[in-house]
Amino acid sequence: MNEYDLMNLYFNFIFKDGNKSFRDVYASYEQLGEFKNWLTKQNIKFPFVHQIQKNECELLFRSKNFETYDTAFKTSYAHDFHKYIAKEKEKYQVILLSGIDQQFLENFDNSYNHDLMRVFCIKKALKEDISLYGPFHLFLNALYQIDRWPGVFIFKGEQSVFYPVKNIEEVKECFRLIETNKIFEKKCQTNEDQYFIQLSDLHLGTKKTDNGLIVLQDSLDELYHMLPHDHQLKFLITGDLMNSPNRKNMYAASHFMNRLKRKYHSDVTFVLGNHDVIVYGLNLLKKQKTKVVAYLLGENIKVYPDVKMIVIKIDSTSQGNLARGMVGQRLLQEIEDELLSINHLEDYTLIAMMHHHLMPLRKDDFLKIKWNEKLFMGKIADSTKALVDAQDVMYWLEKHHVRYIFHGHKHIPCVVKKGNTYIMAGGSSCGGGTRERKSSYLSYNLLKYNRKDQAFKYCFVFYDDLTKQERHRVKIKLFMEDQNEVSR
Repeated sequence: MNEYDLMNLYFNFIFKDGNKSFRDVYASYEQLGEFKNWLTKQNIKFPFVHQIQKNECELLFRSKNFETYDTAFKTSYAHDFHKYIAKEKEKYQVILLSGIDQQFLENFDNSYNHDLMRVFCIKKALKEDISLYGPFHLFLNALYQIDRWPGVFIFKGEQSVFYPVKNIEEVKECFRLIETNKIFEKKCQTNEDQYFIQLSDLHLGTKKTDNGLIVLQDSLDELYHMLPHDHQLKFLITGDLMNSPNRKNMYAASHFMNRLKRKYHSDVTFVLGNHDVIVYGLNLLKKQKTKVVAYLLGENIKVYPDVKMIVIKIDSTSQGNLARGMVGQRLLQEIEDELLSINHLEDYTLIAMMHHHLMPLRKDDFLKIKWNEKLFMGKIADSTKALVDAQDVMYWLEKHHVRYIFHGHKHIPCVVKKGNTYIMAGGSSCGGGTRERKSSYLSYNLLKYNRKDQAFKYCFVFYDDLTKQERHRVKIKLFMEDQNEVSR
């Protein structure tokens, strides 16, 4: 585990109620050993943790908490544990976070008074992508500001604040504010940030996705309350809203999108997926059997004048057989004609949405790879789902300086950079396709867009567990834009 994992494990262990965080610490003796070493480096004395031996580790994992272990083996770990928690809750928890370039925290000397505060310092340079299992809910507030690191994140109880810093003097100023109990008086956030959420491949209309929809809605509710609301939240849905376009599923899709608009005061943009238009079987001789009502069809482009952004909506379902889509030159020419009608087009950031993928995708390392995906035949089968004219479409997008592309179809969340273009693949937002040994996940993407820079700063991939074991992950991809592209 890295420093983020170990610190996150500590916060969940100390400040989060429930059995899960306890079991995470004692999941294996090797993990417990890493945790013990980290505690020693942080000068944290846990007699009730350091004394645990290998045979006791498994017993504690089965016990689920210190109370049941104490009862069985007549120890006093629970008393020591809760005494430590009560003392820590009275302190400010302070985390110094390094950025990608600024390394002034390398020589930080942790000599501050721990009776008032507990100080953690992550000195390693931030990487372009990080991953956390079960992120502590307050630390998410620091992660949402990851594009502004280095910084200082402070929390106490349920209060928290993040301050970006440029040098060690600004770090010391944060400590002075803590010592005078003024650290939470001033919020240091920019109002230039706007948030986008990418959903994809919900496949509404099946029993499995109906259950996943409940988990998704709970997750979005929790996320919405954590985000600032200076600007309207925007949803991008990259196809396969329905499992099949019958009347019942169409009403379900319409109800879902109206809920997003109403509950989150949001704007919703979507494109069609192959399941939204094909009812049954083959698309022989390009004669699709479809049941798509008029409200599912819309404009080729959508302009956000407040954000200075244009969304190009590319229908990749009108041609091609089965799950393999095709765009075609005719549609690309129609879109180009619409773009040419916009005054001062060069002032806008261009993004594109489509359903089918443009290039092969790779699952995150922790996800289970099916046996057939490893075989040559699995790769052949995957090629039957790719966009027929992917190379032509990619060339067109690059020619028109489209900097961000959103798609779905494969149920695999993934963020890749090709040249100066970022490509965001949406997973399955009601579940399907992403599994590990113990859990099955739904996923969706959260992106921060800076209105001043006219650039996306990062993409969070949220994995939420469908098996209700409270297992969830977040993977973060920072966008390292070339300066000439940002200022274009």
